[in-house]
Amino acid sequence: MTNRAGQNRPFKFGANDRREFIVQNSEVALRLVNDASGNPIYIGRAKVGVLDSEQKWQIANLAYDANGNPISQIWPQNDLNNASAEYEFIWNNATAVSVSDITQANPGVVTTSTAHGFSNGDTVYFLSVGGMTEVNWDSTTAKLYKVANATATTFELTDLDDANVDTTGFTAYTSGGTVQVPSWANYTYS
Repeated sequence: MTNRAGQNRPFKFGANDRREFIVQNSEVALRLVNDASGNPIYIGRAKVGVLDSEQKWQIANLAYDANGNPISQIWPQNDLNNASAEYEFIWNNATAVSVSDITQANPGVVTTSTAHGFSNGDTVYFLSVGGMTEVNWDSTTAKLYKVANATATTFELTDLDDANVDTTGFTAYTSGGTVQVPSWANYTYS
C-alpha cells in the first residue's frame, strides 16, 4: 500500500486488526540465523526491548535453491496448529545444559553432566565446547544438529537431514561447553 506521502512501507496488524506502519530502524528488533553460505534462514522480529524469552516474536524460516536464491518463506505453527505470521512466538527460552563429553565416533555421542530433557528430533546447538570446537555455534553459520537415540544424559548427533554426524575427524573433546534447544529452530513450520 502507498501512504499519503507516496512512500511504500510495510504494515503490521495492531489492536482490532488495525493496520499500522512498521518503521524498521526504530520499532523492530531483529534476530537472524544464517546458513553456511551466509543466507538468513531464520528471521525473528519483535518490538524493541522485548526479551528473547517473551512470547512476542514474529519468526520466519527461509529456504534457498542451489544457487542461493530465496525460494520460500514459511511460518511456524501456533498453539492452534495454524501457520502464523503474528507476533506470538518465543525467540529463545532454552536452558543450557553442561556437556561432559563428546566422542570421536560415527555418529558422535554427547554426554551431559545432568539429565538434558531433550527428545529425539530436537534441534540443538553447542557453545564453548573445548577441544572439539568444530561443533560450536558460529554466529555466521548455523551449526545445528538433531538429537537421536536420546537417553537421560546422552544422545547421538545427526544433521538436519537425519544423517549421522561423523566426529571421528574432529579434534578430541577436552572440556566444558553447553548444549541447548533453541525455540526458533524447533517450531513446526508450514
